Parts: sequence; structure tokens; C-alpha cells
Amino acid sequence: MITDKEGMKAIEASSGIPVETLMDQVGAAVAERIRASFPAGSFILILCGKGNNGGDGLVVCRLLAKEYRCKVFLCDGKPATPAAKRAYRRLPKHSVIGPEEFHDALHSADLVLDAVYGFGFHGALTPSMKAIFSKVNQTDVPVFSIDINSGCECDSDAYDSDAIISDVTLAIDCYKPFHLLRKEHGKFRSAELLDMKLPHPETSRFRTMDEAQFFASFPKKSENSYKGTFGKTLIIGGCYGMAGAMGLNLLGAKTVGAPYIDAALPEEIYPIVSSYHLTPVFHPFGQWTYQEVIEPLISTARAIAFGSGAAYMHHKEDILDLILQESRVPVVLDASALRLLSHNMYILRFAKAPVILTPHIGEFAAITGLPISVIRDQKIKTACEFARDYKVIVVLKGSNTIAAFPNGELYINESGNAALAQAGSGDLLTGILAGILTMTRDVETAVCMGIWLHGHLADLGIQSHSIQGFPLESYPELMDQLFKKHGY
Repeated sequence: MITDKEGMKAIEASSGIPVETLMDQVGAAVAERIRASFPAGSFILILCGKGNNGGDGLVVCRLLAKEYRCKVFLCDGKPATPAAKRAYRRLPKHSVIGPEEFHDALHSADLVLDAVYGFGFHGALTPSMKAIFSKVNQTDVPVFSIDINSGCECDSDAYDSDAIISDVTLAIDCYKPFHLLRKEHGKFRSAELLDMKLPHPETSRFRTMDEAQFFASFPKKSENSYKGTFGKTLIIGGCYGMAGAMGLNLLGAKTVGAPYIDAALPEEIYPIVSSYHLTPVFHPFGQWTYQEVIEPLISTARAIAFGSGAAYMHHKEDILDLILQESRVPVVLDASALRLLSHNMYILRFAKAPVILTPHIGEFAAITGLPISVIRDQKIKTACEFARDYKVIVVLKGSNTIAAFPNGELYINESGNAALAQAGSGDLLTGILAGILTMTRDVETAVCMGIWLHGHLADLGIQSHSIQGFPLESYPELMDQLFKKHGY
């Protein structure tokens, strides 16, 4: 299960298990994980804070003391909570080292266990704590962190510059947003879940997606299917000099097998795009014919995408207004459409159907008026607030793309890799989303499916291509292999 700080507090409180007992259980699980990786007799240096996370570390020391050489360094003074004080009193004698011994202990250790701060940390480290953590990060000693790396925040990818960097972070009972945002913060190599068997609520606001979930929701063609069974995908975009963006939209929709694609585009790029794509039905429009071309297409579409490569499209403001006022089906807005919103947010209030925005951080900063630094440190918070306030779905693109929904639900994507760090990958995502939205009725599920698939195909792709030279054009072939694997 995935939960946030408040959710984890509620789970612990509703479990009915005393804090002291929970601390003993966490300590036992961590001790068992250490036994699985380090031989008896290894020197374990445990960094403890004064709260309950530090208490977990104290329990680990007590449980391993007979098999390992364990020492505790109290980074922030003696324990302050009742449960941590109890764990401290039960420590074997001479387990605690002073500041004068810390340097030698650190450089002699076989493992450093980080048990300083838990999921409640927020803000900046003190100068003394920064100095300690900096020394740990400068060594090559393996580091395990309990639950959240000390100096990092639970519910975001925000962290102090000297936050602990670990080899393994042991998520306690549930994964938190911090664990899913690894590619954004880079503070651990891997996260492992230690299941504490606590009772969980039946539902969570955090959505998940994987290969099994994807194909459980993706429809199969029946024997009597025809090209119009699932409806039409309408993609509007491109302009002189940016035909490729429209081409990648179409590539994305074709990747997921959208069976009937209407492509409305400026007539000056029609020859370029149509020479590359054979199956879409093209609807070129001129400077004064956009409405008569596009309006009938909106009425027959089951999903619409607009904005990719439309920087110099004539009347793009009027086209956006037309789409939002006339569409009764999901609308995906990208690139130039997002830039139009940054000057005209009220237009979203005209929408009569689900609207999905797909900004990267710079575009989202322009839309919200917030500094990029604020967006970067508070992606989840800002995306969720915007989705709630404007009743739209925000797909905030990045190393870990986030989808925030108006009802407060959230999806943090973990698929994908640096092969997608190239121009055009966002255009490809827009087409994938439009194609899946055409065929999948549940909009929230379809959005999660599209985001996950966009990254997953890149993960499959780098098995046969380099990250540096990864061709986006390989997506249909990669997806075809995946379809065949699942009997489509």
C-alpha cells in the first residue's frame, strides 16, 4: 500500500498496538534484514535521533548486540519520547559512543544504519546535523536508512542538501511518496518494504499501475469489431516548422492501436505528416477554415488532443476555446495549449468534459505563477491543489511523472528512464493518452495507464537500444511485442 505521513499516523493509531510494541516490531524487522546481508561479527554503527525513529535504531542495537559489534551514536542528544527512552534503558552497557569516537567508528564500520529522523521531518537540518551527515555521505561505507532517509521529507522529493544517501531504504509497513520519487531526489539506490502486518484501510488516494493492471483495463477486439467500435481519436496540432510534434502525436495513438484517428492540422504541414503516416484520416485546414473543419470532428470524437507543435498555428486561441466549449469527451492539452492557459486560466471553466493538462515543470510554473523552485520542491502539493481548484487532471511530467486528480487521488509513476529525456517524448505521451482515452471509459485509470506505458516501453526499449540514441519511432514495435505477449 502507498500512503503519506498523515495516512501512516492514522494506520499506526488505528492498529491498537502500543508505540513501544510497534518500535520493537520495527527494530526486529530491520535487524532481520541486516542479518540477511551482513555476517555475524560485522561492525554496525547506528545513528539515532531523539524521537521514535531513533528508538527503532536503539532496538536494532539491542537485538544485534550478541551477534554483531554494534555502537550507537546519539546525533541529537538523548531520547526524548517515552518509547525511545524505554528502548535506551534496555541497551547493553557501553553501546553508546561519544562525539570524539564518531570519526573512527564511521571509518571502521561495515554498515551505517540511519535512524535519525522518520516520516515527520520537514525543513532544513541544523548545522551540527549537516556536519554529521556530510561525513557519512563522504565515506564508502554501506548505508541502510529506516523508513525515510534522514533530512528528506516523506510526502515529496524535497530534501536538505546534506540529507543521508543510502544504499537501501527500508520502507516501514507502507511505501510513501518519497520512496516512489527516487529518480527525482536520488537519495537511495533501492527501497524495500518491511511489511509490519498492520491493518490498512480498504482504499487509498494513491493509485497504482503495472503491467497486470494495464492489461486488466485495456479492451480486446472481439471477433465482430470494426474500425469504429471504440470510437474516433481526434488529434489537432502542428504548424509550419513543427510538423514532427503532430507526427509523434499520431505515432503515440497508433502505438496503442487506436483504430480510427482523425488528424486536423494546418494545410502547410499536411504533405509532411501524411507522407509518414498512412492510416489516419487527415483534415487539413487553412487560416480561415479551421472552424468548419474542426467543429464537426469534435462532435464525433471519443477523445481529443490539442496543442503539440502548435506554436505558430493561426487562431489557436479560438481553436482551444472551441474545443473546451464543444467537447463532451476527454481533452488532452499539451505544449502551446498550456501556454495559452497561462494567460487565460478562466477558459477552463467553460469545459464540459474532463480536461487533462500535460505540463513539464516550466510550463506548470507559467500556468500557476509559482517559481520553478517551488514547483520542483513541492510537485505533489502544487499539482494536487491546482487539480482540485480548477477541476482538471494535472499530468506533471518529470523523471517521476505525477498525475493529480480533482478528487484528491494521486498517481506517481516509476516507469521510464533517461532515454525519454529528448525532444518529442512529451508529444508521444499526448498521443498515447488520447489513444487510450478513446478505448478506456474510466478517465482516471486511462491516464495512469498512458503514463505508465509511456515509461514502460522505454524500459523495454533500452534492452535493445542505447539510452543516448533511443529512437521514439520504435514505440509501435515495442508495443506490438507487448500486445502479443498478452494475447492481443
